[in-house]
Amino acid sequence: MKVYGAYMYRCMDVNKIFNLFENEEPDPLKEKAQQVDIALDYKNHPLFWVGMFKKLIQNHQTFNDQLLKFFDKLDEGLDTIDIDRAGEFVVFNRAYDYIQKVDPDNLVCQEALYRFVDIHLKIALELSINYFQEVEEYEKCAHLKKNLEFVKLLLT
Repeated sequence: MKVYGAYMYRCMDVNKIFNLFENEEPDPLKEKAQQVDIALDYKNHPLFWVGMFKKLIQNHQTFNDQLLKFFDKLDEGLDTIDIDRAGEFVVFNRAYDYIQKVDPDNLVCQEALYRFVDIHLKIALELSINYFQEVEEYEKCAHLKKNLEFVKLLLT
């Protein structure tokens, strides 16, 4: 035990320890603060919005299954069709909250769509359009269609 302690003290650089308490580095601290601000602001970026939209739509059936299991345990005699519709309402509207911020005419949004473009994103957009057509929310359909056209263009 004494050998390890002696080795530890011999390898320590006292100058490095005490330099931690000096305020001679304002520029790197400002840069680090900016990096933290950027990291915290990731939810306000089109990459996050497109990714969350795609993820929510892809996993909506899993969400509905979990919702049905939850209400089955309660044994309240609720209609499973109503529970399924409520689950779809929650998922598609939440997903739309993300994709509504994505404008394919914006270059940053175009880059986000480019990074996530695949057949799954195309299907997610088509499923969303079908859902909102059924509930007659055509303004949402128009926005989704605009994104779908850009995704189709990227896929060709």
